[in-house]
Amino acid sequence: MFRRNAITSAFLMMVPFCQVNAESLTVEQRLELLEKALKDTQSELEYYKKQSTPVPSSVKLVKKPEAVLVKNDNAAGDASAPALSSVSMKDFSKFVKDEIGFSYNGYFRSGWGTASHGAPKSWAIGSLGRLGNEYTGWFDLQLKQRVYNEGNKRVDAIVMLDGNVSQQYSTGWFGDNAGGENYLQFSDMYVTTQGFLPFAPEADFWVGKHGAPKIEIQMLDWKTQRTDAAAGVGLENWKIGPGKVDIALVREDVDDYDRDLKNKQKINTNAIDLRYKELPLWDNATLMLSGRYVAANQSSSEKYNEDNNGYYQWKDTWMVGSTVTHKFTGGGFNEYSLLLANNSIASSFSRYAGSSPFTTFNGRYYGDHTNGTAVRLASQGEMYLGDDVIVANALVYSFGNDVYSYETGAHSDFESIRAVVRPAYIWDKFNQTGVELGYFKQKNTDLSGTNYYESGYKATLFHTFKVNTSMLTSRPEIRFYGTYIKAEDTDLDDYTFADGKKDQFAVGAQAEIWW
Repeated sequence: MFRRNAITSAFLMMVPFCQVNAESLTVEQRLELLEKALKDTQSELEYYKKQSTPVPSSVKLVKKPEAVLVKNDNAAGDASAPALSSVSMKDFSKFVKDEIGFSYNGYFRSGWGTASHGAPKSWAIGSLGRLGNEYTGWFDLQLKQRVYNEGNKRVDAIVMLDGNVSQQYSTGWFGDNAGGENYLQFSDMYVTTQGFLPFAPEADFWVGKHGAPKIEIQMLDWKTQRTDAAAGVGLENWKIGPGKVDIALVREDVDDYDRDLKNKQKINTNAIDLRYKELPLWDNATLMLSGRYVAANQSSSEKYNEDNNGYYQWKDTWMVGSTVTHKFTGGGFNEYSLLLANNSIASSFSRYAGSSPFTTFNGRYYGDHTNGTAVRLASQGEMYLGDDVIVANALVYSFGNDVYSYETGAHSDFESIRAVVRPAYIWDKFNQTGVELGYFKQKNTDLSGTNYYESGYKATLFHTFKVNTSMLTSRPEIRFYGTYIKAEDTDLDDYTFADGKKDQFAVGAQAEIWW
């Protein structure tokens, strides 16, 4: 009753303004009308306050139930069966979620930082480690909706939106920003099914904008396995023999540039990605074998431009490898991988920073690629040295011969080592204190025999608030850190921090979460 009268009073307060067009009022007259309407509303409020009855102390407020009662379908055929059954709220919530068939998953990182010389700058994250060395606001948002589920057949629609939000400016409008920091994309948009393929009813058969699953070296923020897709079709978790097969055929077009890097033409390429995974080895250890081949489907005009107008010639590229994953009985795991590649994927191996196996450099295809090869050995994981000590690692050794380097040109050789270790003391399930130490060194030798060196180190002292003890598999996590970075050799990028300095000390706080 009170709400209805209050709304009526509020409406009456607006009447004087509605009458302005019919009758011209002075400011004093308008204020007088508003004051009268306000007094009337206050009088009604006091009246209804006096009429209200307080809740007796014997009456308890309703609490969230621990369980709910649901109809027992078996009761109709069994007289002894109860008509209702008790179901926990957790199970009931899961049932409702499964019944609706919708899920929302995501990831983001964000935080604050400042440095000894101006704004903090990241350097060589892919070699020195990311903790205390990243200042971007990356996010992934995935929406999944089941649209059909009957018998052994199921269909789901999945959309993934990801991008970056500026951490420097107070505004972060996409498409119109000061530093070009804000961007987003629909990285995935596909349909996945089960039960439609007679020869693989248990496999996930998908069609759309998607690719084979990515495998990341988390501490270095780049992928050992990655296939970008504009559109594709594939199978995942196809049971064959002792293991499972993932296979993807994807479109991966590239922009081919001329030698001035000013003009470009689009080249249609298709990539096939094949993996045989979860092959049992010894106790708690599995093997994955992988292969990827990227081939062009060129038009006559594109080939003509390569032969006559100075455009770089496309070279098919491949990558093969194996990965062993060992899970420790006391918790933790380690993953060891060996990868071999040629042409433009080998060029990606030669990068000291981000080293994901791309066929392009920042989306551009260029370079006189040869038939030289590159090799990469990597280890990553974490292990418990005791109940209160955990250590994470990322170790990578790479070398290549007669490959195109984006820094030192065609027919280059390179060799690099990067090592990051992160030991921490576990105070309890929710607190850890530790240090991340990173070091890398790379040598490139160009066609003339000249050597170029790139090297540096990083030390980060941190304390984290957590929800579990694992460093690599538990989130959310809130970190407080102090980081010192030193760029020793910079022949490949001539990098400097603010004021032309080769070192930087930074402090900050960062949150990272997935759900």
